[in-house]
Amino acid sequence: MSIGGTGIWAMHFTAMVGTTIAGSTVTWNVPRTVLSLLIAVVIVAVGMFLVGYSRPGLPALLVAGLVTGAGIAVMHYTGMSAMQVQGSIHYDMRIVALSVVIAVVAATAALWVIRDVRNRLAMAGAIPIMATAVSGMHYTGMAAAGFTMDTAAPEPHGAGVLSLTWPLIIWIGGCPVITLMLIALAPTGEEILEDKHYEEVVHQLKERRQAVPDAAQATHLRPGPPYGTKR
Repeated sequence: MSIGGTGIWAMHFTAMVGTTIAGSTVTWNVPRTVLSLLIAVVIVAVGMFLVGYSRPGLPALLVAGLVTGAGIAVMHYTGMSAMQVQGSIHYDMRIVALSVVIAVVAATAALWVIRDVRNRLAMAGAIPIMATAVSGMHYTGMAAAGFTMDTAAPEPHGAGVLSLTWPLIIWIGGCPVITLMLIALAPTGEEILEDKHYEEVVHQLKERRQAVPDAAQATHLRPGPPYGTKR
């Protein structure tokens, strides 16, 4: 949610809302906009799980980076398809391909930082690099788009900039707070080990309690010598 929903999608859509087209009103198809958000969250989750649960090594990182980068590109162009203007939109496929390459490289670098980098100074240095890469992918994709205005075409229908600004602000402000709360409430590795140790101790105590009555009962019911014999 933090990386895909806020770090990538919110940056992408904030810049999209800032787009103006001379000679046309720009509106947005809300279902496609929401779909682009879901794609960003899901595809980043897939990439992180591929890196986190695969065998450590370069192949797993490259596969996860390829999947995540391609998904980010799909997110971007799904969001672009939500843009509605009085005319048509066309793309320079060479620049589109370049934007996809940038997305894959950026995603691979981000997943590598998440998986392998533990030095705080290195992580701090990776942050502006990743921000530049994500922004670069977005504006490269925007540079691939060309707009042909048609005054005879109907006015675009959909949500305007003002109607999307407040939901965007609430998302950007609320998502990190909710994510931090969930992380704070989640048990740490040490707490999980302590709980597991506590459960083992309780289980052992229960086994001992069950063993003591069984032993006492077995002693009480042990058969004595036959009747009439001397001990």
